[in-house]
Amino acid sequence: MDEKEIIVALKQMKKESKLGKSLPQVIQWMNQLSSTSSIEKAGYILRDMCYEDWAEAEKIGLTPIKIAVIGNFTSDSIDRYLRAMLIQEGIWQEFYVAPYNQYVYELIDENSNLFRFQPDITFCLLDEVLVFEECRKDDWTIADVKQSTKNKLRELKQLIETFQRYCNGVFVTNTIPFPQDQHASIIDYKSKANLSKEWRLFEAKLLKLSDHYKQVVTLDLSILMQDISLYRDPRFMHYASMSMSDEMLAAIAKEGLKLSRSLLGLNKKCLALDLDDTLWGGIAGDDGLNGIQLGGTPPGKAFVDFQNKLKMLQRQGVLLAVNSKNEASNVQEIFEKHPDMVLKQNDFVTIHANWDAKHENLKRIASQLNIGLDSFVFVDDNPFERNLIREFLTNVAVPEMPKEPFYYTGTLLSQGWFNCIELTKEDSNRTDKYKQIVKRREFQNSTASIEEYLHGLDIHVSLLNPTEENLPRLHQLNMRTNQFNLTTRRYTQSVIQDSAEHDDYFIFGFQATDRFGDNGIVGSVYIEKVRNHDREEWWIRNFIMSCRVFSRGIETSVLQWILHLAKKSAVSAVYGEYIPSKKNGYVQNFYQDHGFEMVRKERDYVMYCHSLDNISAKPDWIALHPMKEVLTI
Repeated sequence: MDEKEIIVALKQMKKESKLGKSLPQVIQWMNQLSSTSSIEKAGYILRDMCYEDWAEAEKIGLTPIKIAVIGNFTSDSIDRYLRAMLIQEGIWQEFYVAPYNQYVYELIDENSNLFRFQPDITFCLLDEVLVFEECRKDDWTIADVKQSTKNKLRELKQLIETFQRYCNGVFVTNTIPFPQDQHASIIDYKSKANLSKEWRLFEAKLLKLSDHYKQVVTLDLSILMQDISLYRDPRFMHYASMSMSDEMLAAIAKEGLKLSRSLLGLNKKCLALDLDDTLWGGIAGDDGLNGIQLGGTPPGKAFVDFQNKLKMLQRQGVLLAVNSKNEASNVQEIFEKHPDMVLKQNDFVTIHANWDAKHENLKRIASQLNIGLDSFVFVDDNPFERNLIREFLTNVAVPEMPKEPFYYTGTLLSQGWFNCIELTKEDSNRTDKYKQIVKRREFQNSTASIEEYLHGLDIHVSLLNPTEENLPRLHQLNMRTNQFNLTTRRYTQSVIQDSAEHDDYFIFGFQATDRFGDNGIVGSVYIEKVRNHDREEWWIRNFIMSCRVFSRGIETSVLQWILHLAKKSAVSAVYGEYIPSKKNGYVQNFYQDHGFEMVRKERDYVMYCHSLDNISAKPDWIALHPMKEVLTI
């Protein structure tokens, strides 16, 4: 079916009230849409799919998210783009779109529809009217603009602070391009330059909001405008108060999709790369070290540029792996001896250069690194290999690479698969930490038993209080961990910090080291202290651990320490919660396996309880080090 036929089919399905009952088919069709107009039309058709359809969405494993749109101009159509884009990614959305120009009232009233809705992401879209409404309509001066930007920035900060008091979600706003007609109305170039300077200072301060407020993200529209042909249509500006074109709103919606992935822990972790005609031009086995195209003149320079961008991703924590049909000796020679190779063997967590089928290699890589296949992006110049991965490994992201290497970088990076809200110091050495996983597997294979392997690892676990230094990593674990995540509740960094400072909560992280190195902060526990009459109970609201340290007893050691500490603190019982998700089936029996009894079970919620009368000993191969202010148990 072409895109027009898909739109017709969706309309018919809507007419027959079958959209909610036919989500797998809807998603399949949606993923065949690529044009902006088709995506907008599809989003419009799907607008009547509401939260009542969630039961159907849940059956096929869609992930829910709540999104609000507020602002000072008409931007209703952004929800159409976002709705369609999110469905394509397997994300089920619920929207709240505020009435025209009501953003101030929505943000100052704690009982507003916005705060009752409690969105995960709030888009507060603004245009230059925000500034010029305070200026004299036809006789403004640069001094007027300067004063107004100052006033509006102060007002926006106050609104954000109110937002953070009543909502835990992410607040997304934007820089505001200066309108061309306003700029053209100034006829002397000295004043033009001064006006541009003042406006850019204003935009810089809007961007700085992300530094001052943990829940705030500011989109730089000047960057997004480089990929669109029209920022605004003056006709729609006057007729409908639409300050942004559909193209611009679609570009913002795409950023919203990337943010949603990050908030839901759906961003990717590993980039698996072909070699021939992907990292260099030509075939290693045929052209040899000196015959491949790399560096020098085009197209060799394009491959160097692509490698430079991949190196930047790797430095920011993206795992790189090789998945290539090649002789390992030829590959090694190029990595070691070619003067223009930017990427070296050490930049990759693992290299699979052989003649096996690439989908089998990719499964081996996932097993080596202990991450899901849905954490991978696979890049290959060969359409046959791309389609093979799409057919056998449907949850691997496979971009349709262009024929010309000059466009590789833009094609890969435009999707924002690896985007996150904030990087931590843990990200800079993620490659080394995953290499340690491979070394541990090799060590395990060399030992006679699992007991010998575990004792030989010399594991040390240190418990850590949330601090300014490690809070970003605890937040990152909360947002990105899916497999060992008992409830998949996503907390903002400010919520984690506020809870950690409150007497009713006990929140800590834990760091693991062994004979192969420091794993870094690999987990966190969120405990609420609940008063039940004259007794205190501890409720484990979430228990999170990185897949890097599975199957070593670390989680058991931490949980047993919690139970012993609870008993020593005269706590009557410890409760644990499990909320099933598409990815956390790995831990569905976690509490039962550790002596907890099931006390309540619903379709999407299970509660367990441990009485503290009989607590097992922690694994004897792990040395556990509590925080200094908590006595060793």
